[in-house]
Amino acid sequence: MPPVNPALSAIAQQHTIARESRQRGLVVLAGERHWACELLKDLDLVQSPLWVSDKAPDNVSSIERAKARQYLGREIDGVIYDAWAGFDPDALAAVSGALVGGGLFILLVPPLHQWPSYHDPDYQRLFVHPVQAEDISGRFIQHIIRHIRADKNALLIEQNQPITFIPVTPIVSAPLIPMADHCLTADQSQAVNAITNVLTGRSRRPLVIRSDRGRGKSSALGIASASLMQQRDCRIIITAPRLESVQAVFEHAARLLAVEPSPGCIDCIDYQQSRLQFIAPDKLIRNKPDADLLLVDEAAAIPAFILEHYLSRYNRIVFSTTVHGYEGSGRGFDIRFKQTLDNKTPQWQSCVLQQAIRWADNDPVENWLFDSLLLKVSAIDKDLFAACDPKQCVSELLNRDQLLDNSADLEQLFSLLVSAHYQTTPADLRNILDGPNISIWVSRYRGHIIAAALLADEGGFDKSLAESIWQGTRRPQGHLIAQSLSAHCGFKEAPLLRYQRVMRIAVNPLLQRQQIGKQLLAEIVLEARQQGVDCIGSSFAATADVLQFWRSVQCIPVRLGTARDASSGCYSAMVLSALSVAGESLLTKASQRFGEYLPRDLSVHYPQLEPALAIALLLDINTQSIYLDQQAWLDIEAFVLGHRQYQTCHLALWKLAVLALSNKALVAILSQEQQQLLVLRVMQQLPISEVVEQTELSGKKALQEALREIIQTLFLQRQTLAQ
Repeated sequence: MPPVNPALSAIAQQHTIARESRQRGLVVLAGERHWACELLKDLDLVQSPLWVSDKAPDNVSSIERAKARQYLGREIDGVIYDAWAGFDPDALAAVSGALVGGGLFILLVPPLHQWPSYHDPDYQRLFVHPVQAEDISGRFIQHIIRHIRADKNALLIEQNQPITFIPVTPIVSAPLIPMADHCLTADQSQAVNAITNVLTGRSRRPLVIRSDRGRGKSSALGIASASLMQQRDCRIIITAPRLESVQAVFEHAARLLAVEPSPGCIDCIDYQQSRLQFIAPDKLIRNKPDADLLLVDEAAAIPAFILEHYLSRYNRIVFSTTVHGYEGSGRGFDIRFKQTLDNKTPQWQSCVLQQAIRWADNDPVENWLFDSLLLKVSAIDKDLFAACDPKQCVSELLNRDQLLDNSADLEQLFSLLVSAHYQTTPADLRNILDGPNISIWVSRYRGHIIAAALLADEGGFDKSLAESIWQGTRRPQGHLIAQSLSAHCGFKEAPLLRYQRVMRIAVNPLLQRQQIGKQLLAEIVLEARQQGVDCIGSSFAATADVLQFWRSVQCIPVRLGTARDASSGCYSAMVLSALSVAGESLLTKASQRFGEYLPRDLSVHYPQLEPALAIALLLDINTQSIYLDQQAWLDIEAFVLGHRQYQTCHLALWKLAVLALSNKALVAILSQEQQQLLVLRVMQQLPISEVVEQTELSGKKALQEALREIIQTLFLQRQTLAQ
């Protein structure tokens, strides 16, 4: 009888513990890849485990790292994650949630003492010209190694090293027994009832469902949808950042309705006269479809202003979100959106799923991921900051080597970013620790991090490369502002200048609107000037309130993206502030060009731009090229008096609107409804029917009268406009 391989024996024991406890076991194979693959050939514990690798062995079920998101909401019995092919934190978190209780999560990694210096293929995302793999620090991998070694439930097998395995007595979990309503836990049953009540009960009582991964949240949405579709004729719309993330909803609904699902991704189910349909977040805003019930899954990964739009349009709505998850920040959702719910729909309901379904509670893989990827956001201590005085706050540039060794600071920093930004994912933790052109500034109160800014160094190219960027023949990775100002806006000198781009800026939600963010930026600007930086700027998902913040720190818009982001539904805006003479020259030209293009582009490229954002962008633009001559004023007067129709004098009205909406004093004398109408009809030139629908005017005549009233108000300010 051949000797038993101690590594295989230890893995078998780990698998036994996982099966008996209905938890997932973590196994780390640290050594040469060939050694690990040979070991796994003799491992016959899991039927067809899923390999996550861009270079998986032949004859195995595998996916590339980039496709790991497709497994959100699915269920698999075993995972082998090949870190040799790239240690992608997002892919790791995404695919781990598909592993069911009783399965093993096997991680293949280089020898631990060599892993931090390994040229990880995932570093490609971090490269910023001219950085290469050898320039990446490896701090993030050091952080991961520490958590592997510290985890008492993880089985670490190192090549040519003795195996230390102390079996833990498995916790015997009660089996999950399907109830009459097809639910598996009391939590899930309560959620299904709550979802059903949103449609059958009183309107304007939104429901918020929160849970960690694996608690049956998606199943509950599917079960409730099927039940409602059987009870009545209804149209249910579900939206989420990605169709793949709601496949479990459709699969559960299809099974209960006995509907044969289409192969591949399901985006629609019909049952008699009812329909369950997926519509992407941005299309939901643009197309405005009617729905008896709207389900918003992974709501934390959708910007708050879009959620507010849904809240105002749909009377019956369910927001579902993962608290500590891969898709975004459930904690940020808790902090930011609950206040909106309190203000607009104070009778909103809450439901929390706590008992795990896909695996038993206190799962080792879940605990390790929460700890190592910092997914468990720390709660905010209100008492600690109750008496915070911004004057007592101290700003500093962090040393990232010291940050790696200071777990408290690292957790505070990442928790702050997660709470403040809807798209913070595990990959951002790697960027924080390893990004080669990244610097981190924080503001502290009594030693605690209360505000943070992540900055990227950009630009500073030589003339030859700058010329190639302008010609469109070179796109050096990174350097967003330098390249965009050159390739998109046409400024040849832009790549020559040095920039600092604010990638993220966050202030503790309890301390916002106290000038702390502005104070931190002021310190950053002071240091940037001393370092010879020409401009500081940012690029972000554009909303009126965020743009207002950047204007308050003297950063003005110089570009608006041409397409909406699929997940945020926003256009990206770029803002800039000059720190040098060269920067001032570029900023003057860039802002003037933006002012010339934007008013015309509103009707051509941005007819669906939110009026509030259009006004925020138009404020203070350069209007030197817009002039109202005597004939234009006669056209305006004739329109006001009713002698002329809109179509015959629209150019004069357009010029008047540009001059008025770029003047803060004139904007202030118009109501929000009047500002909106001026943008929709005159600037964006939307059809009368669409303007009437958006403004809730009674019809064409009412619109005409309202527009004449606005123009008359502005006509009376002729003296101001002539200055």
